[in-house]
Amino acid sequence: YYHSLVLKTVLARQNDITGLIPSTPSSDHAYIRDNTYAAMCTWALALAFKKVAEEDQDRARLRDLEGRTIKCMRSLLACMMRQADKVERFKHTRQPLDALHCKFSASSLSPVTGDSNYGHLQFDAVALYLLALAQMTASGLVLVYTAEETAFVQNLVFYLDAAYMTCDYGVWERGDKTNNGQPELNSTSIGMTKAALEALSELDLYGSSGGCRSFIHVMADDSQNCAAVLDTMLPRESCSKETDAGLLAVIGYPAFAVDREELVASTRNCIDSMLQGRYGYRRFLRDGYRTAVEDPNRLYYEPWELRQFENIECEWPLFLCYQLLDAQFADSDERADRFARLLDRLALLNSDGLPQMPESYSVPGHLVAAERAAPGSQDRHPVGALPHLWTQSLYVICQLLRDKFLRPQEIDPIGRRLGLEAKPDLVVQVVVVAEDAKIRRTLETQFGLKQVQDFAEMYKETKIRVFPAKVLSHFYRHLGKCHQLGLSGRQSSEVGILATSKLYIVGQRTVAFTPQFLDHHSFYLSLDLDFLLDMLRTDVAFLRRTWSAVGRPLFIIPVYHWYFNADSSEQAPSLYTTIKKLQSGYINGTRVTLGKLADFVDTSCVTNMTFLDKGQGDDELAKAKAAVEGRRRGRTRLGSGASATAADAAAVAMRFRAGSVGARKKSVVLSSAAALELALSSLSAADTDGEGEGEPFGDEEAVQFKVGSPESKAGPVPASGVQPSRRRRSSGFGLLGMVPNLNEMINESRRVAEETTVTHRLKNPTMLNEDSVDSMKRMVHCARATDQHDSGNCMASMNEQQLLKRLAQSDHLYEQFDLLFHLYHTKGLDYSTGWEDANGSGQPVTVRDLVKELYERAGSLRQWWLVRYTAGMLDKRVEKLPMFLTDLLVRQKHVTVGLPPEPRETVISSPRGGAALAQLIRTASDSDPTLGVLTQELLVYLSMLARTEPQLLASMYRIRVGLVIQVMGSEMARALNISAEEATEHLLGLSPYKMKTLLHHILSGKEFHAEYSEDEQISLESDSRVLDFRPRSLAPSDGPGQRPGQWAEERLGQTMSSDRRGQWLRRRRIDGALNRVPAGFYRRMWRLLEYTEGVSIYGQIIGQYLTREMTAGEVKFALHVEAMITAVPVPEYRQLVVEALSLLVRLPDCDQLQRVDLHRILPAEQLVHRANYTFLSDQLSLGGDACACCAVPDQIDQLLRHEDWRRGAGATYPALVCGGACGVCAHFYDTAPSGRFGTLTYLLRALPDVVQLPEDEDGMLGLECPVQ
Repeated sequence: YYHSLVLKTVLARQNDITGLIPSTPSSDHAYIRDNTYAAMCTWALALAFKKVAEEDQDRARLRDLEGRTIKCMRSLLACMMRQADKVERFKHTRQPLDALHCKFSASSLSPVTGDSNYGHLQFDAVALYLLALAQMTASGLVLVYTAEETAFVQNLVFYLDAAYMTCDYGVWERGDKTNNGQPELNSTSIGMTKAALEALSELDLYGSSGGCRSFIHVMADDSQNCAAVLDTMLPRESCSKETDAGLLAVIGYPAFAVDREELVASTRNCIDSMLQGRYGYRRFLRDGYRTAVEDPNRLYYEPWELRQFENIECEWPLFLCYQLLDAQFADSDERADRFARLLDRLALLNSDGLPQMPESYSVPGHLVAAERAAPGSQDRHPVGALPHLWTQSLYVICQLLRDKFLRPQEIDPIGRRLGLEAKPDLVVQVVVVAEDAKIRRTLETQFGLKQVQDFAEMYKETKIRVFPAKVLSHFYRHLGKCHQLGLSGRQSSEVGILATSKLYIVGQRTVAFTPQFLDHHSFYLSLDLDFLLDMLRTDVAFLRRTWSAVGRPLFIIPVYHWYFNADSSEQAPSLYTTIKKLQSGYINGTRVTLGKLADFVDTSCVTNMTFLDKGQGDDELAKAKAAVEGRRRGRTRLGSGASATAADAAAVAMRFRAGSVGARKKSVVLSSAAALELALSSLSAADTDGEGEGEPFGDEEAVQFKVGSPESKAGPVPASGVQPSRRRRSSGFGLLGMVPNLNEMINESRRVAEETTVTHRLKNPTMLNEDSVDSMKRMVHCARATDQHDSGNCMASMNEQQLLKRLAQSDHLYEQFDLLFHLYHTKGLDYSTGWEDANGSGQPVTVRDLVKELYERAGSLRQWWLVRYTAGMLDKRVEKLPMFLTDLLVRQKHVTVGLPPEPRETVISSPRGGAALAQLIRTASDSDPTLGVLTQELLVYLSMLARTEPQLLASMYRIRVGLVIQVMGSEMARALNISAEEATEHLLGLSPYKMKTLLHHILSGKEFHAEYSEDEQISLESDSRVLDFRPRSLAPSDGPGQRPGQWAEERLGQTMSSDRRGQWLRRRRIDGALNRVPAGFYRRMWRLLEYTEGVSIYGQIIGQYLTREMTAGEVKFALHVEAMITAVPVPEYRQLVVEALSLLVRLPDCDQLQRVDLHRILPAEQLVHRANYTFLSDQLSLGGDACACCAVPDQIDQLLRHEDWRRGAGATYPALVCGGACGVCAHFYDTAPSGRFGTLTYLLRALPDVVQLPEDEDGMLGLECPVQ
């Protein structure tokens, strides 16, 4: 029966020559996806015959079925191999036009459509093929015959390894729901890719006849990247689809891509509740495909047309097959019987009496209106292909399992279904290795480490060399190379923590690797020990959650000289604490065991790099060894100081600095932005005007910057006509405090210049522990004291040879920077200095080499501003920056880079490649090096917080990195009580770990204070006081004679006067900059738009038409509304508008009888201004604080008569004494939201002036008040 069923339904149209199956009788198009499912069906039947093939006829049928399966799968492989050039291009470009085609001619194996005529980029189709290839190979079929085919399959792995960050057209070949050809990031594609990568890892394609060259290698981090993104996105399918029935193939057979049972259950429940019908499942909400009202002659939908498909979407029996398969794998007979009965009812019999599954069931045209009125009430008729190849194939597999001809494990020989099984607790093996014998002795004596070795001792005992992670990426570049097909192998240079936690065999040698984040020669984040240890704790916990390989993970922690002062462990307290936790056997919720590498060789996971030839392995090892040794050599040429005294160097430093101030502006954009933020935040007329004292420049050298003017682009303008006391200086020269002893400073500068080398960086602890901004102050002071009257622009008047001579003589870090910056600015990084490399290689030294050396030296001295600036000059990029960005995008966030306004502030809505993303950030930063690298830095921190504390970003759909930086600058100015420019300097001078801490404080809403510690570093401390000032358990108990809570109230009263003023204004400014909204805000906004014509904000209207284009839960809708709100330029005013909207969106809930007339455009800003008027009236009558500014009769009347706010964008507002923005009193901004005199109360009191509300018989409002 089943042989006949498969031959006459699934294989009825199979091409006799190629083995491919066209999807319909009238077409020659054979889809990869459909044919793969057909091959899986034929293979399943062959497995069933294999168990009962005792007679010749059964054995012949078995051979026939296996042959048909192999022919189909090999023909699909041949189709793709003919496009090997596209695979190679796609690895570099990740562009849809370079993608493999998803359908081919069933008769000739050739493409049937052009690259741009169809949505060919469908990761799920290629991944499904590879998953089926792995399952069939594991069952004993051999589908790959040659080395070239093996190399091509390996390159298909590389084709898929970036699926988690590349938009495609998805399982339905349409991308965006409107079918407009816009690709999206799809959960179905990512989930199927994860399953395929895991299935192929270490698979021998030749089966039992294979050898060392027939294995497929997959970096575990690639599949784990897909897992992280998938877990975040589910149950959402994409930005335009709330969920999709296609996810049933991801959470169940064949992918089994989710290993968290609760996530599987929630996704299945979401699909059941939103998409299930009597005839199967809808693919997704508002799916117009094959409905009676769809126009089949048009390729795309108009956005407003989507509403007409609601409740009449076609229902597909296909997804009942997935549900039945899941029930059978779960041994749930009750569920299996229920879905089996549904399938039997929907199956149609052909002329031979065999069941055939149609593609879908549609509502007839004459029943559409009735179905819309009562969803699920009308009978449907089958439409589309009959039988539908995909559905029919799964139906046969279901029936084979149902009739016990197969067991679930037989069609899953690699055990994908076991992903939900409980895993044993993991132990992470940790090896601490010292850079040299001196560090080893320090670790033994001061840290109590008894089992510690340096690199030389470890190699002597184990013969295992340890290399940086980047070397591992060089090894993998040889994987998959095939000159016959023009394939170059793996392109990515990124190596994750899972890959570096293994031992590797290269030829006859064993090698190990340190994690990539510990490579201090990459991005400067790894130069901060506190940040490294924070990453270490995070990665150890990550290994516990994600490790699935055989053996235990191996985590190697190198300890270098620059980590601490070897003479005192107190110089590295964070390292001391971390090592003690490792010794305790438990860190960050993870069990660890600390020991020597020799102790862990037998229990570690070992991977044999069999794809490397002996010559290739030896060559790569030699290069790696040479590179590591090269990094340990001395400096190139900087800082010799042979022909100049320290006094000369100090004297000339100021001259060169003065000459370069016009060319080098240290983050002018940031300074201007912070100044704007501070100007808007002023609640008093107090001003810090001490900037005119000790001005080092003449009037002709002073510059100022227009703040907030888009036309100025934050660029410098002449300072003519500006009062001297208001002059803005170039950063770094207005931060002078107490002048140190001159001789001490000169000697200190000389020691720093002479002793700081690549391998001996920590010879001067005083300099190391000094804040970079303070160091800059002291060097400038030294120079000014030595040659106070020397002026001029001597740097510009000197030729290159004079500059280079001066550079060779200079012992001043910042003078060296100025000299190098001038060469960089005038000659470029590739300019040859004419010097030779000091290591004796004879290679010419370029400006790039010298800037790189300066970057490393600044890092060793913890001069973080200089580190960031030189990193920007070198165009340093964060490793895995696209992944960090993707971490945010897949959490339903859009990211903007650059400072407002647009177009300088650029929106990123889809994943980008590394080079494209770096260029976009560079452009958005106005080529400001520090803003560019700081943007990358913040993306890393935001990504880390999104993974570890997602609640911090829960109410944000658009993360505006530029505004976050601006807020951080203003918060530094507030905390330290300094000017905007000084705050910018201090912000850029923070270590990466402190920068991350500051960001966390701002996002979490914690109060913090900043102060200078004894070693003149800035310390950031969290304040226990919170923003709502609700009494908490501030003391263990109340004292005698005190009523309960009295101590807390007294404490609250003591702090309120000093801390509360300006606090709610600050909170609103931060929330406005972060675009925060209340929970459920966008769904309520969608419902409000169903009742009203729209809501006006800042001259724009959020119209009702959006409800016809998008559903309530679509991310696209939330992003569209947020974009409208973001148009309001002032953050605190924007947040008040959000509060007004949060009140308006509750009207439909409070007006169940629909007595409120909402058939109009609701003006949100008018509500804010009416509430402000009511607030001022109360202040006037009660004698409140606002009486000193706005609460005076004339001012109130002026605000009431002022109608300019109705214009929204471009409106002008009267200047207020208190400095309140947009015509709203600063005291109203600084009012708590709740309470009798809260902003929400005033907004509610103003509501009748905007919306006509019903009254009951007693004259009271006939609504349930939403403000509690």
